[in-house]
Amino acid sequence: MIAFENPRTLRRVRGFSLVEIIITITVIGIIASIAVGGFGDITGRSKDTIARNLTETLNQATRNFSHANWDLRFNAVANSAGDEIMVLRSLQWREPDGAAYQKEVYYKGPYMRDDWNPDTSSSTDDWRIQWTGSSWKLLLPDEAGAGLKVDFEGRDLGKQFVFPDNFTPVGSR
Repeated sequence: MIAFENPRTLRRVRGFSLVEIIITITVIGIIASIAVGGFGDITGRSKDTIARNLTETLNQATRNFSHANWDLRFNAVANSAGDEIMVLRSLQWREPDGAAYQKEVYYKGPYMRDDWNPDTSSSTDDWRIQWTGSSWKLLLPDEAGAGLKVDFEGRDLGKQFVFPDNFTPVGSR
């Protein structure tokens, strides 16, 4: 450390030497590179967490439906996502007042939000949720199979699905 005397106050003024500044910047650079490396995969981990949470939400909705009504079992079709859409719509459906089902079972749906309209995909670039015949499983990128595409930007939310008058939920009674 170099000391200078200030002629007006007769106090010593201290400053950093060039070597000290270079060492300080180097240490800050090392710490920053370690921190950036730790945050580098945060997007991938966030997508994984969101997709797993959505899969668990679908499984919970399926269990609630099965406990209140009937087993929600519907044949899985590996190469098509039509089965996923049918099961999802069954979870989103609310029986109209005065319908025939009300005399037989207590159907209190919807069990899944009815403004979720996901696209389907069989692309191995997408995160997808696949129906197995009795539950849902997550397909990560690079895994083969069709399912409901997980949209991380929320473009699949907002517009309520309109059910046809003759809609019948899937499953066995």
